[in-house]
Amino acid sequence: MNISSLLNSLSEMNTAVLLLALVVLFVVAFKVMEMVMQTVLVTALSGAFYFALSYFLSSVTFSLNSLLFFAFIGGTLYTAYNLLTKSYKVATLLLKIPLKLIGIARGMIKSLISRRKKDSKKEEKD
Repeated sequence: MNISSLLNSLSEMNTAVLLLALVVLFVVAFKVMEMVMQTVLVTALSGAFYFALSYFLSSVTFSLNSLLFFAFIGGTLYTAYNLLTKSYKVATLLLKIPLKLIGIARGMIKSLISRRKKDSKKEEKD
């Protein structure tokens, strides 16, 4: 194997890795933009809620600071909720992986033990 073919294969592998990284980047960017747009929507709805509250209730007076506060709190709470749910999903996935591996190892150990018992019973009969 000469050096030029080795470099050629490395460049092809590098291109495949870069294409895979680009796809992953697009998926992550799409998910982030989806979350940003949902946060903007919740922020606007929080501001509209305060505006409607001040319009329909005479005891609540409208102020721009309160409107911005409601919008900020709505966006912050939604972002915190969204991050908590995503973290929970990732944590459960990360906990399932070792449990599955333990289950596989346990099954392999049980099959080895049963196989040894069968072999020892055959040796006793002989």
